[in-house]
Amino acid sequence: MIDFELEQMLGNPEWCLVLKHYSVMKREMKDRDPEFDGWIIRQNEVAGVVPERLPRIHGKLIAFDLLKFQISGRDSGVFYQVTRTGEKMLPRMEEQLAAAAEDAAGDTTEEQPLARSA
Repeated sequence: MIDFELEQMLGNPEWCLVLKHYSVMKREMKDRDPEFDGWIIRQNEVAGVVPERLPRIHGKLIAFDLLKFQISGRDSGVFYQVTRTGEKMLPRMEEQLAAAAEDAAGDTTEEQPLARSA
């Protein structure tokens, strides 16, 4: 993945939540059924994500080749699957988001003493 795409992902933590949601669902379903093919019906609710944003997030994840889709028919709907790129990228994104959160927490505590001395 190029730096621009990683930067976009890190700038939009909701995208990471959606990708992780599909990845976790895939693992859980595979544990229950070893013959599970990895295709998961479109999720309309993901914890931490406003439902109205999901269509756009799905589109972005597809555009960055982190998620792929297939249409199974009129009655079945759309199914999604995390790509190999997505599976490889997810741990890196989570690591970077955690580091950014730690940096942000560290920056606030460091700024307080400076503000008092000024």
